[in-house]
Amino acid sequence: MTRKDVTFLSGNLKLAGHLYVPANVKAKSPAIITVHPFGGVKEQTGGVYAEQLSNELGFITLAFDRRHQGSSEGEPRQLEDSYGMIEDIKSAVTYLSTLDQVDPARIGVLGICAGGGYALAAASLDPRVKAVATVSGVDLGGFIRTIPKETLDGIIAQGAQARIQYARGGEVQYLPIVPKKEDINKDTTDLMREGSEYYLTPRGGYPTSINRTAAWSYDLMAQYNSFSFLEWIAPRATLLIAGTKADTLCYSEQAYKLAKEPKELFLVEGATHIDLYDRGVPQCVPKLKEFFGHKL
Repeated sequence: MTRKDVTFLSGNLKLAGHLYVPANVKAKSPAIITVHPFGGVKEQTGGVYAEQLSNELGFITLAFDRRHQGSSEGEPRQLEDSYGMIEDIKSAVTYLSTLDQVDPARIGVLGICAGGGYALAAASLDPRVKAVATVSGVDLGGFIRTIPKETLDGIIAQGAQARIQYARGGEVQYLPIVPKKEDINKDTTDLMREGSEYYLTPRGGYPTSINRTAAWSYDLMAQYNSFSFLEWIAPRATLLIAGTKADTLCYSEQAYKLAKEPKELFLVEGATHIDLYDRGVPQCVPKLKEFFGHKL
């Protein structure tokens, strides 16, 4: 298998990706796009799944940095433009469809964490996505809206002023995504504690994953909903993978209730949300191999 550095356009932005091509790839191969978490980049868990699935299935896979993230274009840096990121997935589908080695009728999408919510939203309104799967999937808008209203109002107000400052030529105001080790306490959620361990240590850290988001990302995220058209994915298949100990399991359960058949909720016993980024990959890949191998 070879990994190629590639670029493709999403609107007027150039996005950077890693294309994984098996040594024995067949002409008109199925292909899978992996979509990274909020604050992540293609070299982290999205790349791990892309490489594993390419090896296991012999499919072409693509891990890429969404707009404003990693090595992709987009200013300001680290802005979480949720609806724009759905367009990035659709642009990735378009890009793969132009490759001679890819069968455009056999393209699937796998999203991790917020990337899972984005994958579901993209598949809902893009019939070119023939199968969609999530690992520790999260509706990022729903997650942001769990922040107490008074607190969220303050963050959104801060972001509104940050927009004006940036428009006047000032610096971008950023907010952290996960806490630093010294800021973790008894009230820190498992998700934030484990996220800090993953993103801010050699376990999963990467130089272009900077652990910050532009302050006005919050109003863009708060208005977003991954599940608005979830029932429109059918009759294409949906697979939702989550850990039984994940504090985000509720989002996979909600998606399962809203989706129509064919659908499956696959639970990894004892796994947390972050476990499935790396330590739980061996438990997820066989199921993903079975799913994409059958549905593509």
